[in-house]
Amino acid sequence: MLVLTFHYKQGIPFDEAYYLNTHVALLSKKTVLEMGATKYEVKKVLSSADGTTPRYSFIFSLYFETKEALESFISNPVVQELKDDVANYYVGEQDIYIEEVVASFQGE
Repeated sequence: MLVLTFHYKQGIPFDEAYYLNTHVALLSKKTVLEMGATKYEVKKVLSSADGTTPRYSFIFSLYFETKEALESFISNPVVQELKDDVANYYVGEQDIYIEEVVASFQGE
C-alpha cells in the first residue's frame, strides 16, 4: 500500500475552519474512490512525544493499493483544483511525501 501525505508546517498561517469545511470537502468519499484512493485521513498534530513544539500542525494522508492508482490520482484534473485551493487556507508549501506501508496491524 502507498500513502501520499501532505504535512502542514507549524507556525505558518493555516485556516483550520476553511481547510476542514471547504478544502477537505472537495475530496468527498465518492471522489476519493473515483480518483483511485481507498481512503484518506486528516490528522491534527497535538504535541510531540518529547514535549517540544511539533514540526507540523496537520497531516493529510491518502491511501492507494497500487502505484498505478497513485499515478492515476496524481494525473487527475481535480488535483489541480485542489492545488489551486491551498492558497485559501495555507501560506507556503506543504512537505509532500510518498510512503510505502511495509507493516501494519488493525484490531477489530
